[in-house]
Amino acid sequence: MMFNVRTIIFVFLSVIMMQACSDYPCTKADLQFGLVDFSDSESDTIIIRRFAKGNLVTLKDTIAIYNINFTRNNDTLKMVAFPGTALLQSDHDYEIFFPETGKLIRVTEISEEQRHLKKKGIFSTTKEGCMNQITSYMQDGQIKPVSGFNLAYFIH
Repeated sequence: MMFNVRTIIFVFLSVIMMQACSDYPCTKADLQFGLVDFSDSESDTIIIRRFAKGNLVTLKDTIAIYNINFTRNNDTLKMVAFPGTALLQSDHDYEIFFPETGKLIRVTEISEEQRHLKKKGIFSTTKEGCMNQITSYMQDGQIKPVSGFNLAYFIH
């Protein structure tokens, strides 16, 4: 059985077009945090302990973060320049410790909405990025909504 050249080209182009218009997963979300009622000195050093998800016993690593750049708006501090290690992901649970005050915040059960974006087509020259969205998290045993796009505020 022999196929003609037109049939082969048609099948080939159809496969390429179907692939070009498929969905692709968005980038994992990172939860950024701000602080409420913390002084500048209290927020100067933050220790983040990362645990296996669902298990605040199995410590993965500990990161000490010094001199995070915050902007202040009255009693609220929002991170503006920070290392990627200061961001929280849904794959883990966390303890955030403030040495100056001895305050410990536990962040668990970070829920992330898995998003997908459709490719525009094989001949599209625009690149579009997308990021998943954090929808909620548990702070010290209480479910909290996210304050903005992937943003949480921790109160002193």
